[in-house]
Amino acid sequence: MSVSVGKWTKYKLLLEDENLAPYLPVTKLFTEESLWEMMDIYDELIIKPCFGHRGKGVIQITSSLEEEFDIQAGIEKITIHGKKPLYDYLRENHCPPKRRYIVQKKISLAKITDCPFDIRVIVQRKKDSLEWNVTGKLAKIARDGFIITSAAKELVPLEEAIKRSSLNSQLLKTLLIDIDQVSLTAASQLEKYYTKTRIFGFDMGIDQDGGIWIIEANLTPNIAMFNKVEDKNDYEIIKSYRKG
Repeated sequence: MSVSVGKWTKYKLLLEDENLAPYLPVTKLFTEESLWEMMDIYDELIIKPCFGHRGKGVIQITSSLEEEFDIQAGIEKITIHGKKPLYDYLRENHCPPKRRYIVQKKISLAKITDCPFDIRVIVQRKKDSLEWNVTGKLAKIARDGFIITSAAKELVPLEEAIKRSSLNSQLLKTLLIDIDQVSLTAASQLEKYYTKTRIFGFDMGIDQDGGIWIIEANLTPNIAMFNKVEDKNDYEIIKSYRKG
């Protein structure tokens, strides 16, 4: 039986593992009811298509005042007054009914000079092997004014990003170990359903308090970004795993 590769499906599969649940931001399938339910709890939400990549179609909604909502897509911003006008605007301009979307609690990501960054982690296993290994990690720093890192202004080793960031650098060693462990656990969980997959890419975040989050899982992650950093060691390891 084939399993959907959509974001909603992968979120639910990861949520089945009680060890992973604390690392998953609250997420629901986008409906008018779920939008208001989430907005009643969180001031900032992210909406994204279930099937999409490279940040296309991702928007942020911020509740600024009572029934006043700021919407950001890329660097474009608009303010909508009233719940019904907001939902109608989203359906007409960003979330057409024929496509599925998820609504997710926004993680307040750690920043480098006021720009949020997230992490791409690659987890792989070799042919005829059951052992998963973390083969690459790097940080993607968002462009000025952007809410997501799909068009990163800078790609840097994760260790460097943590040291340059607003995080307590004393957390460095613990964060690196925990990110590896969470990624390996997530790969083992998803492997149960995507049995032929030998590579997973995890977009992860560190919030401003040092908490780790799994933002998204990818079955066909882009590895070219690892060839854009000065140290190509991770890129070479990833390629060697792909071959065998």
